Amino acid sequence: IEGRPDPGPGNHPNASHLTINGNYFQTMHIPLLSGRTFDQRDTKESALVAMVNEAFVRTFFPGESAIGKHILLDHGAKKEKPLPIEIVGVVGSTRHESLAIAPIPEFYIPFAQDPDRRMDLVLRTSVAGLSGLQNAVRNVIHEIDPDIYVPKLQPVEHLITGTLSQPRFNMIVLGCFAGVAMILAAIGIYGVIAYSVAQRTKEIGIRMALGAQRTDMLQMVLRQSFSVVAIGLAIGLFAALALTRLMASLLYGVSAHDFSIYALVLFVLSFAALVASYLPARRAMNIDPMVALRYE
Repeated sequence: IEGRPDPGPGNHPNASHLTINGNYFQTMHIPLLSGRTFDQRDTKESALVAMVNEAFVRTFFPGESAIGKHILLDHGAKKEKPLPIEIVGVVGSTRHESLAIAPIPEFYIPFAQDPDRRMDLVLRTSVAGLSGLQNAVRNVIHEIDPDIYVPKLQPVEHLITGTLSQPRFNMIVLGCFAGVAMILAAIGIYGVIAYSVAQRTKEIGIRMALGAQRTDMLQMVLRQSFSVVAIGLAIGLFAALALTRLMASLLYGVSAHDFSIYALVLFVLSFAALVASYLPARRAMNIDPMVALRYE
């Protein structure tokens, strides 16, 4: 960066370099945050210019404007003396490598000042289907140069799907295991609580023989059962909140702490505990106290 001390070989700031045409940002709907985009003024003979993304500004110009600043492009093994490149615009950050990777510092150079033999053509169209568009694009390019090879067009959705295929598969597998674990947990809670309440049938008979009301006994059983379940749910909830950060890298566009999922799990397990407590307790309430006293 011009005007700053040279950090020495191997310590220069790193940023991704893209050569583009001036209409690239409009086509990709990348917003212009400040400054200007490339236009007819930016030719091979004019002063070198560049545009940077928001991540570039946050990394190398925190708290200040990057417009008008100059960067020096290191040519690596080439012995060319780097020329100052003026930053004329700032655009929004994008994810070129993967949706799972945070935006990195990037700067853009106009094609007129840095022509490249290999370029990617980006199209935005309202035409449905790619067959007709493929032929139209190939004809237009062949009119310019018949020797240019035009590969098969690929929708951006396919590229995004490709980057998400492995994380999506991992999430499906984890989701299946999580669903099975929740079902097993619900069955386990039901079995333990139902057995515990059934073991108290004799106690319930004694209390009812001494004058306890059925509704009071039912409330007591539910309250005591849910006190144990509530402790377990609280421990599980805090453990889940602490461990979900381990799977945050598999998520995109959603938070690792999705409270709707927590609410669903709490509801399912609480409902299992309610059914497990209510059914055996109701059976115990409906039998004769003398029979309950002889229950083994």
